[in-house]
Amino acid sequence: MSRSQASQEDLLSNMAAVWEALGRQPKQSDLVAPLSQYSHDVYVRRFGSWRAALENFVNSANASDQEAHPPPVAPSVQNLLRTQPATPRDPSWRLRFLVHRRDRFACVACGRSPATHPGVVLHVDHIVAWSKGGLTVFENLQTLCETCNIGKSDLPMHTHTG
Repeated sequence: MSRSQASQEDLLSNMAAVWEALGRQPKQSDLVAPLSQYSHDVYVRRFGSWRAALENFVNSANASDQEAHPPPVAPSVQNLLRTQPATPRDPSWRLRFLVHRRDRFACVACGRSPATHPGVVLHVDHIVAWSKGGLTVFENLQTLCETCNIGKSDLPMHTHTG
C-alpha cells in the first residue's frame, strides 16, 4: 500500500506515535522520517487540512478512550501524597501523553485545546502540588493550558457547587 493510500486508522495511529514521541502536539514540520511514516501532505489530502486532521485525531482518541477507560473515580488526596521514595517531579513522555488523552487533549479548567484554539499550549499539572508532597502518578496529574497552569501555580483547584 502506498503512503497516499494509508487508511485513516494508520494515519491516526501514526499521529499518536509522533505525539507520544514528541510529548506534545505535532506540528506539520514534525511529520518527517524517521519520526513519522507519513508527511503532513498525506494528512491534508485525507482530512482536507492539518487542523481537520488534528481534530479527527483528538475525536478518535477521545472516543476510543471512553470505550476502553471509563472516567476514573477521584482518588482521595491522601493517596496522592508522596511517601518514600519520592517520585520524580516531571512525568515521563508516555505518562504525559496518557494524561492528555484521558483529559481529551483539552484543559480541564477552561476546556481549550490546541485542536480548537490554535496556539494553546497544554501542560501536565499535579493536582496535589509536587512541592506539597503530591506524587507524579496518573491519578494526580491533569491537563491544564499554559494560562490556567501558570495562574494556578501550586494552589489546589477548587470547584464551586450550588
